[in-house]
Amino acid sequence: GELAQARAQLARAQSDFQRAERLHNNDGMSAEEYDRRASARTEAEARIASTAAALRGAELNLEFTRITAPITGRVGRAEVTEGNLVASGPAQIRPLTTVVSLDPIYAYFDADEQTYLKYARLAGYSKGASANEINSKVFLGLGDEESFPHTGRLDFVDNQVSSSTGTIRMRGTFPNKNLALTPGLFARLRLERGGAYHGCLARDEAIGTDLNQKFVLALGKNNALDYRPVKLGSITDGLRVVRDGLKEGDLIVVNGLQRVRPGMPVAPVMVAMADDAHTPAGATPANGEAEKPGSAGEQR
Repeated sequence: GELAQARAQLARAQSDFQRAERLHNNDGMSAEEYDRRASARTEAEARIASTAAALRGAELNLEFTRITAPITGRVGRAEVTEGNLVASGPAQIRPLTTVVSLDPIYAYFDADEQTYLKYARLAGYSKGASANEINSKVFLGLGDEESFPHTGRLDFVDNQVSSSTGTIRMRGTFPNKNLALTPGLFARLRLERGGAYHGCLARDEAIGTDLNQKFVLALGKNNALDYRPVKLGSITDGLRVVRDGLKEGDLIVVNGLQRVRPGMPVAPVMVAMADDAHTPAGATPANGEAEKPGSAGEQR
C-alpha cells in the first residue's frame, strides 16, 4: 500500500543521498545537487511518518466498528440493524441497543434524614467509616414476596443529604445467579441494624396514632386503661416490633381501640396474639379487649 511505497521511496532517496555525499566530499558534485538529494531524503522520511499516522487512524476507525459491552448483562431490542444508515456527530448519536447488568444487580433507594441519622450512628458512619468498610447487609423483597428473601450488602451511601427532598441516596448490591431479579422491578428493602435490642411483638391493630405519636392502651390498675407512647420497629412474622414503651407481661387493647379512651375501665377477654402458623417462638397468649405482647427478646 501507500506505506510500502513510501518506504521504497525512502530507500531510493537514502541511496541517492549517500552517493551524493561521497561525490560532494571529493568535489565531484555541486552544492545545489547535493542539497536537492538531501531534501529528497527528508521528504521521503516525512512521507513515511505521515502515511504511518494515517494507517494508525484507519486502524482506530476500524476498531470503533467492533463494539464490546463493558458489563455482563442482557441485551435489549436492536435499535440499528444491518443495512441502516448511521451518521457521526453529536446531533446524530443514537443507541444501538441497551445492556442492563443482571449479576450483580443494584437497588437504589432514598432514606429520609431521621432514618439515615439513626442508622448511621448504629452502623458506625459517625466514626468516619464508609459503607464498603462496614459491609452492612441489606434485605430485599419483591412485590409478590411477603418477607425479604434476597440478601445483599450496602455498598454506596451518597456524600450529602438532598436539601430539596431531605433524603439521601443509597445503593444495595445483590447477587443474582438465578436471574430472579430483573431491572426495573418494584422492591422493598430493609437495612440491618447495628446491634441487638430487646422489644415486644404486637398486632398492628393494637397500635393507635395520636398526631405524630404512636401509642397503645395498656391495662393498668383496676382494669383501667393507660396511655403508652411507643416506638415501633419492623414487622416480624406478621407482628409489629415495639422497640420501646412496653415490657413483657403488659396487656394491651386489640379490639375496639376507637371505642375506649385512657382511664376507662374495661372487662378484658383473652385472645390469641397470632392465630396462624406464623406465631413466633416465645409469643404468649393475650387478653381479648386486651392482648399480651410477645415476650421481650432480641430483635434486629
